[in-house]
Amino acid sequence: IGGPMAAAGSELDVFGAPSDDAFDGFQVPSAARAAQSGIGRATEEELSSLVAQADDAERQGRPIGVLVEADALPWNGRHCMKLGRIRLLRVAGHTLFVGPHWYCTFAMLGVINGVGCMFLFGVASFLGSLHLLGGFLATIGSSVACIACSMGDPGIVQHPGGPSGTGGPGKPHQMLPSSGKRECNACNIIQPRGCLHCEYCEVCIVGWDHHCPWMSKCIGGQNLQAFYRFLGVSLGSLGYIVIVTILMA
Repeated sequence: IGGPMAAAGSELDVFGAPSDDAFDGFQVPSAARAAQSGIGRATEEELSSLVAQADDAERQGRPIGVLVEADALPWNGRHCMKLGRIRLLRVAGHTLFVGPHWYCTFAMLGVINGVGCMFLFGVASFLGSLHLLGGFLATIGSSVACIACSMGDPGIVQHPGGPSGTGGPGKPHQMLPSSGKRECNACNIIQPRGCLHCEYCEVCIVGWDHHCPWMSKCIGGQNLQAFYRFLGVSLGSLGYIVIVTILMA
């Protein structure tokens, strides 16, 4: 009896648990350790896969932004609406887009008309009716071009179902236009190609070119031609005024 019990005792530790030598033939401990190390790697891979799937699901839940059509907005008898920091005003059946830097537009108009008046009364009045007409047309043309650009639609993009984001400047700040896949957390959309969320206007602008405070808001795909028109008319008018003034002197 002592021999078999001693042999069996050698296979047990002091608490009666079998030692590794008792199962050397079955290689259980090494297989268990390999499985345990594999569980950690599998868990990390599964977590990464789940995160990627969650991101894809969130992206699929956000539609591509659409261009705002002023006539399709829910006015409900109102004459004023706000998208981000841009105010939309209904005047005589037309929609005016007033940006957050409207006071800069007034300053620009003040400069245009100030220079025009100085030319009309200080220079053109001594040169005859032809230059009076030229100075008047230059001043009026530059003012109209400025107002047309500053009151025009820059190309606001929003959720197809209407504004559904939190709004605001958006974080992180966007420095370059979208390639067509970028998401806007503020507007809750996927931005079309060339779109950017302006931190000043607090809306997404399609065909974004730059933010111009003198035009009160962003210059985008819908008012870019009006901006170029303003530059051409105003710079041409200024050139005419400067040349005539120099020649008179």
